Amino acid sequence: MINAAIVGLGWWGQNHVAASRGSEKIQFTRAVDLAPANVQGFCDTHDLKLTAHYEDALNDPDIDAVVLVTPHSQHSDQIVAGAAAGKHVLTEKPFALNKADGERAANAMKASGLTLGIGHNYRYGPAIQEIKRIIGTGDLGDIHHIEANLSHQGQIGVEGWRRATAEAPTGGIVHFGAHMIDIMCWYGGPMREVYGQIVTQSLENDVGSVLVKFKSGITGYLANLMTTPATMHLHVMGSKGWARANGWMDTTKITTCFGAGTVEEGGGSVNEIELPARDIISQIRANDENFAAACEGKETYLFSPDEMAHTAAIHEAIAKSAASGIPAKV
Repeated sequence: MINAAIVGLGWWGQNHVAASRGSEKIQFTRAVDLAPANVQGFCDTHDLKLTAHYEDALNDPDIDAVVLVTPHSQHSDQIVAGAAAGKHVLTEKPFALNKADGERAANAMKASGLTLGIGHNYRYGPAIQEIKRIIGTGDLGDIHHIEANLSHQGQIGVEGWRRATAEAPTGGIVHFGAHMIDIMCWYGGPMREVYGQIVTQSLENDVGSVLVKFKSGITGYLANLMTTPATMHLHVMGSKGWARANGWMDTTKITTCFGAGTVEEGGGSVNEIELPARDIISQIRANDENFAAACEGKETYLFSPDEMAHTAAIHEAIAKSAASGIPAKV
């Protein structure tokens, strides 16, 4: 069991605390929030010692790890400070917004020998993990192309740092597109080049799309809209078949197609797979518990620091491409 401090008690920070209740691997005992009066009631309910200063958590000898739910541009400095204080760190996505900051943070944690975590809870979703398993079996053959779209209306009416251009230079690609970038790289490996376009329809930078080239030769397509009703589409296509998940990130269904066939026959054998349920809160808990066990050397964490740093380089390249109108190297 590790003791953790939650840094940032907005709605998502509160989800981390709620998800961990009753866990035998991680418990939150301290909270940091810049507006303590707004969250005092929550902290009282969950027995959290509350402060407005990050340094208080870093200087607390009873705290093993910090979980950062803070503005994106602050992550790197806060991770480096956590490493210097001897604390394990899990930060919410995106890991960082540019390659230099991402590498600086990842290298600080690697040098410290501490565990670095990332809030990509969707890797723990049933459909996402099942598609990863199918890829590993080789049943899809050589992977040729990956398409991903994760869109929702959650930014409508939102004010504050999440909508600031400095924190989200590519709009929804930074917010929910970041999850799909992580999954695409988990399936296809590092990205080599991106060609992004960001369009304003209803909100600033509310429609984004990215053509992707992976180092392996796989191609891909990523999209996000910030004003459409919630939807998710993930499709992996190979030389022998494809696997697809639709709906939302807690979907329990996958459709697969293997083998050859005429167009009239449907182009192969199509099957639906029903999986055990794991809702979003359960995914958060799974990530936090995997991180906590890795901190104690009891489990291997599902992510590596190099993977996290690479996503920061991808975000920077997408922003550069969208601004210039030409592809950008990652």
